[in-house]
Amino acid sequence: MQNQRKTIQKIIGGFLGVASASVFIIPGLAQANTSKQSIIAQTSSPGGTMSAPTTNSSPNSNPSTSNLDTEFITKAAQSDMTEIQTSKLALQKSRNKSVRDFAQQMIKQHTESSRELKPIAMSKKVMLPKDIGPENTALLTSLKKVSGSQFDQAYMQGQVQAHTNTLAEYQKYLDQGQDPQLKAFASKISPLVAQHLQMAQKMVATR
Repeated sequence: MQNQRKTIQKIIGGFLGVASASVFIIPGLAQANTSKQSIIAQTSSPGGTMSAPTTNSSPNSNPSTSNLDTEFITKAAQSDMTEIQTSKLALQKSRNKSVRDFAQQMIKQHTESSRELKPIAMSKKVMLPKDIGPENTALLTSLKKVSGSQFDQAYMQGQVQAHTNTLAEYQKYLDQGQDPQLKAFASKISPLVAQHLQMAQKMVATR
């Protein structure tokens, strides 16, 4: 039997090669060797020790405040400060009742918005801005240079532009933001910003 097996293996080896013939004639042994090598490869590292399983994240890791969160907090705070500062200037310079009434409403409601935003920013460890930003500073500076009806017109046009920009920032966060507290804040304040924008647009159109 042994001689017969060698003879057959020799014949097949002429066509397939000796290694292939061995697998063909003794498949059980080949499978056993293959399985053994597979087990060794799976359980051993190049140094011969067991490999520990790896994980992609730590169960104790906490997500940090995103750049979008920080940007939104900064823009919202600067918007509030701009509305308050420009509207206080309106109370000093304007004699138009509708303009003054609008300015008083802006001061009141944007002060309330700032109070609501502050504790949220603190909880996220985001420092609130100390200035209104370059674009808003340009508006405030330009308003200081005019008076009378020119001031009223410039102030109301500035309110249209400022609230248009602010509403876009709020909508951007509502579309892309993930933080529940900030989304709740944006959902509450954005309709107010939209209302202010409509009021300013109507006043500009009637002047």
